[in-house]
Amino acid sequence: MNYLLRTILFASLLFPSYSFATQCVKGALIEDPAPFVWTYVATPEPHYVGTMEIDETSLVIDGETITTRVYRQKDGCDSIPGPTITMVPGNKYVLKFRNLLTYEPASEEHNVFRDPNVSNIHTHGLHISGESPGDDVTRSFEGQAGGDFVYDIPANHMGGTFWYHAHHHGSTYLQVSAGAFGLIVIDDQFDNIPTRVADMEERQLVVAYLDPGVAGTGGDTLISGSLSPTWTVNGHVNGTMEVPNGTWHHWRVLLADRDAKAKDFSVGPGCEIALMARDGVWRTEVPKLLPTNSISLTGASRADLAVNCTSDSSISVGSSQVASIIVDNQSPDSAPSPFNINDTTWLSDRPNYLQDLRADTPDHQDTINMGARTVAGRKWDHAVPNFTLNTNGVQEFKLKGATNHPFHLHVYHVQVQGNCGDFEDGEYYDVVAGNCTIRFNLTPETAYEGRTVMHCHILEHEDQGAMGWADVLGGTPEPEFPGVGLYSDYYPPVIVPGTPPAAPDGLTATAVSSSGIDLIWSDNSDNESSFKIERSDDTDPLTYTPLDTVNADVNSYSDTGLAALTTYWYRVSAFNDDGESAYSNEVSATTQQAGTPSALLLSSIAVSTVSEGRGQKRQRAVVAVTDNNGTPVEGAVVTGDFSGSITQNGVTATTDSSGNATLETDTTAKGGVSFEFCVNSIVDPAGILDPFNTVTCASF
Repeated sequence: MNYLLRTILFASLLFPSYSFATQCVKGALIEDPAPFVWTYVATPEPHYVGTMEIDETSLVIDGETITTRVYRQKDGCDSIPGPTITMVPGNKYVLKFRNLLTYEPASEEHNVFRDPNVSNIHTHGLHISGESPGDDVTRSFEGQAGGDFVYDIPANHMGGTFWYHAHHHGSTYLQVSAGAFGLIVIDDQFDNIPTRVADMEERQLVVAYLDPGVAGTGGDTLISGSLSPTWTVNGHVNGTMEVPNGTWHHWRVLLADRDAKAKDFSVGPGCEIALMARDGVWRTEVPKLLPTNSISLTGASRADLAVNCTSDSSISVGSSQVASIIVDNQSPDSAPSPFNINDTTWLSDRPNYLQDLRADTPDHQDTINMGARTVAGRKWDHAVPNFTLNTNGVQEFKLKGATNHPFHLHVYHVQVQGNCGDFEDGEYYDVVAGNCTIRFNLTPETAYEGRTVMHCHILEHEDQGAMGWADVLGGTPEPEFPGVGLYSDYYPPVIVPGTPPAAPDGLTATAVSSSGIDLIWSDNSDNESSFKIERSDDTDPLTYTPLDTVNADVNSYSDTGLAALTTYWYRVSAFNDDGESAYSNEVSATTQQAGTPSALLLSSIAVSTVSEGRGQKRQRAVVAVTDNNGTPVEGAVVTGDFSGSITQNGVTATTDSSGNATLETDTTAKGGVSFEFCVNSIVDPAGILDPFNTVTCASF
């Protein structure tokens, strides 16, 4: 076991806590992720506690930017991946989870992309309870909310490499694609591994595909930046990793990709590699040399590799190089090795929940069909299980469609029965990308009571329905919080009231005609959504009523259609979602004396249709006419033309006391009616007012 792993649990006693609001400092070389630091609590029940946050951040990755959501320890710095969580079998841990994203209420919809700021945390691969307050992925938290998770790590839990990631149904794809994940290491000090294996220097490699192209999914408005979709290793794009010359060392590799279809992870010439464990489980016989320097991994798999390099090399995923390897100039050390003494292989010591089941008779058998939107023929329903399983022994599932829709089972690893492509007979995995037959054991000693989630690990599919669950009857019940009243399943959002906008001032009113007054004011806020204008037509007392609203950043308004030689009072206020400002100063203006009108003016044209029954419609235009003082004119004759579904020229009508003339076609049309109406002339039969002769049109 690496010395670092033995000391992380006590680091909180040695290092003070600092508050960071910045990106973690990265060196020129690829380094391990920062460790998550636990604090030991002795009473009332011994346990370890730490706070994990998810929040928005802006990072610079090899010169390119990304604004996204990341995990960080409270008072820690921001990075992709998040800090590595290390836990020791036999201990109880309380992870205080806090969502610091902007509050938004959770949607009631299911099996759709949704809730970009609702989140949680899933411990992928751990053999612990899937019921609250354990690793319950149905427990999610809005922005500014939180809750506490209890991880009772069994004393016989196999040491290995696992990971955590966001798992709120509807936003998993969005958040994981853009960086919400990190590594988990279960300490292997109790696994009876050879001394030479324990002495290998360890490296943690989170090989992750970041895809900022998911921006906008489910209503997201946060993700942005110049970073293009790319593979990263511990936050570096095609960075460089230094390794010891001619010395076996232990790589804990996570391949994190929202598309979990199998991909080849390979190390170039100049290195020798051997497989020691998959998905957090030591191989039955350790190690297995990989002569091609390549291994097939899903986008959620882990591999514990022993690597020995004698010259510079590289790391690739598929055809893409993701990192360079440089060898240091130290003398080779032959003591650390994946082999036992005399360079022989060794057999792993498996706990009771990882026993060989190949010779057993299954107590339950079923077929699971994996689809792009369904598991076992159904979309996700959190209230109805796909299976009900008793704790009476070996469970066997035959997977169908899993090559294209990799199968992941929470809580339990599964043993492959017979060689199945890249999945070896008798070995255990927690993600299977093949149409394999798998087994796992449910007994009162190995099972956890309650919900066990299963899903396609192509996260785009999972969010849209390709998820189900089994209800396990019997086994270890859900964990309990240590003490009474110290922790909680849920802390509601703390929503700080926003600030209403500042009041406008400097309001002035200027009469510009006998029927119009112009208003101008000063905008003193940068957070208003609109301004409300109020007017009082009375002066003793002033009785204000709403007149109109204008958009943010508008600071003027023209009030028209007023009476001549009349005084009007005004005031203005600003609005946003958090409230209304105080009112501005009050001002008044008196309209000018009306002169003798001399001409007719066209005020407006409103076009519509009139239903005549049986689907027949008549075309209509209402024309408003005023004089040049803005006073409506009665008795003016309006002439115009209709063209479109019905064409009729020379239609006339006379304005009423409100100055409106209604013109209609003589005939009707059926169906979707569209037309244009043009005013050709407006005349005063008395000859007092000059006619209006500018052709003006409106369309319907």
